[in-house]
Amino acid sequence: MSAEMINNHKKVVFLDVDGTMVNDRGEIPESAKEAVRRAKANGHKMVVCTGRSRFQIYDELLELGFSGIVGAAGVFVIADGKEIYHAYIDEEHRKSVYDYLEGNGFLFCYQADDGVVLNRRSSEGILEIYRKMGMSEERLVRLTGNMHLTEEPWKNPKNEKLLYYNAPFPVAKVHADLEPYFDTVAISLEGMGEYAGEIGINGINKATGMERYLKAAGIAREDSIAVGDGPNDLQMMEYAGIGIAMGNAREEVKERADMVTSSINNDGIYRAFETLGLLA
Repeated sequence: MSAEMINNHKKVVFLDVDGTMVNDRGEIPESAKEAVRRAKANGHKMVVCTGRSRFQIYDELLELGFSGIVGAAGVFVIADGKEIYHAYIDEEHRKSVYDYLEGNGFLFCYQADDGVVLNRRSSEGILEIYRKMGMSEERLVRLTGNMHLTEEPWKNPKNEKLLYYNAPFPVAKVHADLEPYFDTVAISLEGMGEYAGEIGINGINKATGMERYLKAAGIAREDSIAVGDGPNDLQMMEYAGIGIAMGNAREEVKERADMVTSSINNDGIYRAFETLGLLA
C-alpha cells in the first residue's frame, strides 16, 4: 500500500496503546511521538483507541495532541474534549460475573473511571504477576490507578469492564460461559496467552466507539485508519477504512490486516504513517 492509494481527504487515525504506542517497558518510542505530531500538523486527527480506562491513559500520551479518546474498549468516547458516550455494567451482571470468576478461582479486577476495584485475594495475586513480569512500580501505579479494595467489588456502579488472569479455562470457554451479556477476548499484554482476558459488555467494542467518534466529528468511515496489535483490536481494524497490524502483533491479527508495519520498537508507527503519506 502506498501514499498513492490514499485519497486527499484528511484522515482520522485510531491508535491502540499497549503494544502499539506503548512498548512492554511502558515507553512511547520517540519515532511514534514524531509520527503523531507530524501527522497532526498535516491536518489529520489522532484518536487514542484503547482497552484502558481513563485513569490509565496518562498525560505523556495525551500531550502528543490527540483529538479524542475511545476508552475501555469502546465503553466511553471523548471527542474534542467532550464526553459523548459512557456505558457501565448493570448491577445484575456485575454480580453474576463476580460469582463466576471468584467461584472458579480467577484473579480479576473491575476497571472503573479512576482505578481498579477488586478484593484482597485478587489484588495480591495480580500484583505478584506484574512484578514477576518485571514491571516497574511506576508502571504498576499507572495501570492500577486507585486500587479500591473491597470484598464486594461488584457493588461499584461505575464498573466498566473486567480484566482476569490465571484462568482455569482458555478464553474461548470463558467467552461461551459469559455470553450473551458479556464479550471476552484475550488480553493484549504480552506473554499472557489464552488464560488471561478482557471482559466487556457485548456489542460495545473499539469499533462501536470509533463509529460514535466519527459520527460526532462528521468524518466518513472510509477516511479512518486503525492501528493495533492484539485480539481486541480486530474489530476496530476491520471497521476502519484501513486496518494496520504492528510487526509485533499476533499472527491472527496480521492475517486480517490490510497492511503490516514493523514492530513497535522498530519505528512501526512512523513507518506506517510514512507509507500512507500522512507525514508528507
